[in-house]
Amino acid sequence: MATAERRGRLPREREDHFMRLPGAQVVSTRALLTARENIRAAIEAKAMICIYGQAGNGKSFAVNASLRELAPKLTRRIQFRARPSTRDLRHELFHALGLQGRPPSHAIEFDRMLRGALEEPHVLVCDEAQWLSKTWCG
Repeated sequence: MATAERRGRLPREREDHFMRLPGAQVVSTRALLTARENIRAAIEAKAMICIYGQAGNGKSFAVNASLRELAPKLTRRIQFRARPSTRDLRHELFHALGLQGRPPSHAIEFDRMLRGALEEPHVLVCDEAQWLSKTWCG
Protein backbone atom coordinates (compact mmCIF):
# COMPACT_ATOMS: atom_id res chain seq x y z
CA MET A 1 0.00 0.00 0.00
CA ALA A 2 1.34 3.43 -0.90
CA THR A 3 2.08 5.77 1.96
CA ALA A 4 1.01 9.42 1.73
CA GLU A 5 4.48 10.59 0.69
CA ARG A 6 4.73 7.85 -1.98
CA ARG A 7 1.23 8.27 -3.43
CA GLY A 8 1.43 9.00 -7.13
CA ARG A 9 5.13 8.06 -7.34
CA LEU A 10 6.85 5.06 -8.82
CA PRO A 11 6.92 2.14 -6.40
CA ARG A 12 10.22 1.34 -4.75
CA GLU A 13 12.34 -0.99 -6.83
CA ARG A 14 11.91 -3.85 -4.36
CA GLU A 15 8.12 -3.58 -4.87
CA ASP A 16 8.26 -4.00 -8.65
CA HIS A 17 7.84 -7.76 -8.64
CA PHE A 18 4.96 -9.31 -6.73
CA MET A 19 7.26 -11.92 -5.11
CA ARG A 20 9.63 -9.25 -3.68
CA LEU A 21 12.61 -11.62 -3.83
CA PRO A 22 15.58 -10.30 -1.81
CA GLY A 23 18.60 -9.62 -4.03
CA ALA A 24 16.73 -10.27 -7.28
CA GLN A 25 18.09 -8.38 -10.28
CA VAL A 26 16.31 -7.14 -13.40
CA VAL A 27 17.11 -9.15 -16.51
CA SER A 28 16.94 -7.06 -19.68
CA THR A 29 14.78 -9.30 -21.83
CA ARG A 30 13.80 -8.38 -25.37
CA ALA A 31 10.30 -7.46 -24.11
CA LEU A 32 11.72 -5.14 -21.42
CA LEU A 33 14.11 -3.46 -23.87
CA THR A 34 11.31 -3.00 -26.42
CA ALA A 35 9.01 -1.50 -23.79
CA ARG A 36 11.81 0.83 -22.64
CA GLU A 37 12.52 2.07 -26.18
CA ASN A 38 8.82 2.60 -26.90
CA ILE A 39 8.39 4.51 -23.64
CA ARG A 40 11.50 6.59 -24.39
CA ALA A 41 10.09 7.48 -27.84
CA ALA A 42 6.72 8.46 -26.33
CA ILE A 43 8.39 10.69 -23.72
CA GLU A 44 10.57 12.40 -26.34
CA ALA A 45 7.54 12.96 -28.60
CA LYS A 46 5.37 14.09 -25.66
CA ALA A 47 2.92 11.45 -26.80
CA MET A 48 0.71 8.76 -25.31
CA ILE A 49 1.53 5.07 -25.28
CA CYS A 50 -0.44 2.00 -24.27
CA ILE A 51 1.37 -1.08 -22.98
CA TYR A 52 -1.05 -3.99 -23.04
CA GLY A 53 -1.07 -7.75 -22.78
CA GLN A 54 -2.25 -10.69 -20.74
CA ALA A 55 -2.26 -10.52 -16.96
CA GLY A 56 1.03 -11.54 -15.38
CA ASN A 57 3.26 -10.85 -18.39
CA GLY A 58 5.20 -8.08 -16.65
CA LYS A 59 3.67 -4.92 -18.12
CA SER A 60 3.69 -2.97 -14.86
CA PHE A 61 7.17 -4.27 -14.05
CA ALA A 62 8.51 -3.18 -17.46
CA VAL A 63 6.90 0.26 -17.21
CA ASN A 64 8.15 0.85 -13.65
CA ALA A 65 11.70 -0.32 -14.41
CA SER A 66 11.83 1.75 -17.61
CA LEU A 67 10.47 4.93 -16.05
CA ARG A 68 12.78 4.59 -13.05
CA GLU A 69 15.63 4.86 -15.56
CA LEU A 70 14.10 7.32 -18.07
CA ALA A 71 12.02 9.80 -16.07
CA PRO A 72 11.87 9.05 -12.34
CA LYS A 73 11.27 12.64 -11.24
CA LEU A 74 8.66 13.36 -13.91
CA THR A 75 6.60 10.21 -13.40
CA ARG A 76 3.27 10.32 -11.59
CA ARG A 77 1.06 7.27 -11.18
CA ILE A 78 -2.70 7.44 -11.13
CA GLN A 79 -4.90 4.48 -10.36
CA PHE A 80 -8.65 4.12 -10.18
CA ARG A 81 -11.24 1.73 -8.94
CA ALA A 82 -14.09 0.68 -11.24
CA ARG A 83 -15.69 3.45 -13.32
CA PRO A 84 -14.20 6.60 -11.83
CA SER A 85 -16.16 9.83 -12.00
CA THR A 86 -14.81 13.20 -13.13
CA ARG A 87 -14.43 14.05 -9.44
CA ASP A 88 -12.37 10.88 -8.89
CA LEU A 89 -10.08 11.80 -11.79
CA ARG A 90 -9.54 15.34 -10.47
CA HIS A 91 -8.77 14.12 -6.94
CA GLU A 92 -6.41 11.39 -8.12
CA LEU A 93 -4.47 13.90 -10.25
CA PHE A 94 -4.40 16.38 -7.35
CA HIS A 95 -2.75 13.83 -5.08
CA ALA A 96 -0.48 12.26 -7.72
CA LEU A 97 0.86 15.68 -8.73
CA GLY A 98 1.60 16.46 -5.08
CA LEU A 99 -0.46 19.65 -5.06
CA GLN A 100 -0.53 21.41 -1.71
CA GLY A 101 -3.51 22.25 0.45
CA ARG A 102 -7.03 20.98 0.08
CA PRO A 103 -8.58 20.14 -3.27
CA PRO A 104 -10.81 22.96 -4.55
CA SER A 105 -14.53 22.41 -4.01
CA HIS A 106 -15.62 23.91 -7.34
CA ALA A 107 -14.89 22.13 -10.62
CA ILE A 108 -13.80 25.26 -12.49
CA GLU A 109 -11.22 26.11 -9.78
CA PHE A 110 -10.08 22.51 -9.69
CA ASP A 111 -9.61 22.35 -13.46
CA ARG A 112 -7.70 25.65 -13.47
CA MET A 113 -5.36 24.32 -10.77
CA LEU A 114 -4.77 21.06 -12.64
CA ARG A 115 -4.14 22.84 -15.96
CA GLY A 116 -1.55 25.02 -14.25
CA ALA A 117 0.18 22.02 -12.67
CA LEU A 118 0.14 20.09 -15.94
CA GLU A 119 1.88 22.92 -17.83
CA GLU A 120 5.08 21.42 -16.39
CA PRO A 121 6.21 18.19 -18.08
CA HIS A 122 4.97 14.99 -16.45
CA VAL A 123 4.78 11.35 -17.35
CA LEU A 124 1.37 10.11 -16.21
CA VAL A 125 1.02 6.36 -15.76
CA CYS A 126 -2.44 4.88 -15.44
CA ASP A 127 -2.07 1.24 -14.46
CA GLU A 128 -5.22 -0.86 -14.84
CA ALA A 129 -6.69 1.62 -17.33
CA GLN A 130 -9.48 -0.79 -18.18
CA TRP A 131 -11.38 0.77 -15.25
CA LEU A 132 -11.61 4.10 -17.08
CA SER A 133 -14.83 4.80 -18.94
CA LYS A 134 -14.84 5.41 -22.68
CA THR A 135 -15.36 9.11 -21.89
CA TRP A 136 -11.80 9.33 -20.52
CA CYS A 137 -10.22 7.35 -23.32
CA GLY A 138 -11.51 9.43 -26.21
